Amino acid sequence: MKERRQRAILTLVATRPIHSQEELVALLAAQGFDAVQATVSRDIKELGLVKVPVKSERGDEALFKYVLPNATVQYASRLHRVVAELVLAVEGSANLIVLKTPPGSAMMVASAIDDAGWPEILGTIGGDDTILVIVRDAKTMSMIVQRFRDLGAEGEA
Repeated sequence: MKERRQRAILTLVATRPIHSQEELVALLAAQGFDAVQATVSRDIKELGLVKVPVKSERGDEALFKYVLPNATVQYASRLHRVVAELVLAVEGSANLIVLKTPPGSAMMVASAIDDAGWPEILGTIGGDDTILVIVRDAKTMSMIVQRFRDLGAEGEA
C-alpha cells in the first residue's frame, strides 16, 4: 500500500502543481488512498520531494509547490548557466543586491533566481538589464553576493 501511495504521489507531483500537504491528502483521497497529513509528510521526506517557490497568479502572495528532487537540480543548473553567461556585475548594500545583465536578459535571470528557491532571498525585481535581489537581512547579503560570484558573475556594478 505504501509503495502504491508513493507512486501516486510521484505521479501527482510530476503532472500538476501541488502547493500543500493538505492538497496532496485530498488528491490521494480522490484516488482511493486513506492517508492523513502525517503519513503524507513522511512520504514526502522519504521521496525527497522539495518545496520550491512559484509565482502566484495574483502576484501578491508567496506560493510553493512540491517538485521531484531532480527538478531542483535542474533549477540549480539553470541558475548556474544563466548567471555565468548573463550576469555582468554584482554589487550589494544592506539587504539589497543589484545584478547587471545585457539588455533584455534581466527577467530571465530573475526568473532563474526565483526558481532556484534560495531561502535567503525574499524576491527579485527584473527590469531590462538590471535585477534587484532582496535578501532576508544584511548579514546574509555578502554571502549571497559571493554565491553569485562563485556561479560565474563578474565583479562590481
